[in-house]
Amino acid sequence: MDNTTRGKLQPYMGMIKLLSTVSGLVVVSVGGLYIYINHYLDKNYPIRPEITSKATRKLLRGAALREHIAPDPQIAYMFMLSALEQIYSDGDLDESSEAVQEIIVRMAHAAAQIGEQKPAKQMLETAWDKVVDSDGRIHGLGDSESWRMQHVCRVADALGPLLMDCGEYKTAIRTYGTALQAARTMQNNDSDDLLLKQANYVTSLGEAFAMDKDYESA
Repeated sequence: MDNTTRGKLQPYMGMIKLLSTVSGLVVVSVGGLYIYINHYLDKNYPIRPEITSKATRKLLRGAALREHIAPDPQIAYMFMLSALEQIYSDGDLDESSEAVQEIIVRMAHAAAQIGEQKPAKQMLETAWDKVVDSDGRIHGLGDSESWRMQHVCRVADALGPLLMDCGEYKTAIRTYGTALQAARTMQNNDSDDLLLKQANYVTSLGEAFAMDKDYESA
């Protein structure tokens, strides 16, 4: 395995046909609007504190802007790829760190939005295998059980629809089932957001069972 920065990035560079232009990377910087946008992103899409490099944080801020405020998944992917390169170059975080895994899942989601379903699915399956074993047990990656449960849901939210699109209904059933288990295990699992998430997983499970012709389970 190539452990250089370029080697670590290769799986993500070779998968997507990236734009060679930097057009669209400019953030609107008009007084109060700029302050509001930064406040909104800080509140709703905070950057993890272990990412300390100013350059990396700016890139991730640009990615969040292009994910949630002025959506452009291709440019968001470029921002995140550059952030990942900076992280690997700095050497502060490895690929198994919580921060890096979250970025990879976001990159996969952006890839799927671009229409690159196959590489997106590969990235998400790799991320899934890091937190769920072959028997469907949620295991060791990450520093806390809470993060693992949240991450299982993060990956499932992006991977599940791709599995359905590919006709891999049994795998989708296992994926949504594990995510439902994770959502039920989380702290404050009676909050409105988590109850809605659980309901969405139950609905997705029903759809996957039906597509797999298991009408009784559906």
